[in-house]
Amino acid sequence: MDVDNDPLDQNLLRQFNCLCTTDKENLVKGLRELIGDQLTESAAVFFLEMNDWNMHRAVGTYFDVNNEGAIPSMSLVRDENSENVLQLPPNLRFTKSWEVKNNGRMTWPPGCTLQFNGGDSISVYTSLPTTTLEPGCTMTLSTDFITPSKPGSYQSKWRMMLPTGTYFGDTIWTLVQVEDNDSFQNELSRQLVESINLGSPMQSQPNILNPFSSSQQNQPENQDTDQTQTNMESDVL
Repeated sequence: MDVDNDPLDQNLLRQFNCLCTTDKENLVKGLRELIGDQLTESAAVFFLEMNDWNMHRAVGTYFDVNNEGAIPSMSLVRDENSENVLQLPPNLRFTKSWEVKNNGRMTWPPGCTLQFNGGDSISVYTSLPTTTLEPGCTMTLSTDFITPSKPGSYQSKWRMMLPTGTYFGDTIWTLVQVEDNDSFQNELSRQLVESINLGSPMQSQPNILNPFSSSQQNQPENQDTDQTQTNMESDVL
């Protein structure tokens, strides 16, 4: 039987040749053909470099990482900005920081990133590189944002992402309420006045009688004593 014209055999032969080649460009192309279009070129390079450009091991590593039970875990431990919604003026650059934890049993592989995943694009960067993280360990991730010039509500969604493009872990949100400069200044002034009033001593009010003061309690008794004395003098006379 002639197999030279069999499309299936030709495809298998091409893939086998890719496994045996040492040309890096062909290795990247071959790995993507084996895995599929969901594997980007940069991800293919990542898996090949991790395995010293050995195609067999690169394929195995890819499926190990993307196995449902082998996906890393991440939990959000603390948002350093405790407010649920940040109230800020327009065109302000600020930094958001989060403490995250590897709460799974798998070490984060090299190449993981904290990735902008949706919502309003108000961040300076859309991808934040991270390091490997052992199970049970924590790290702090920080990135910069710039508030829009137009007042309103904005939200930015972030996820941890593997080099393969697979997301994992908790969703991280940044919620911002942009106030116009006048409203923002008025709010700051109101808060300042409240803080001053809370720290000021109570002012005395002399025109208001205190029924529990000793002077007010003694005053009727003195008046009764004076009246009794006057009546006694009248009886003597």
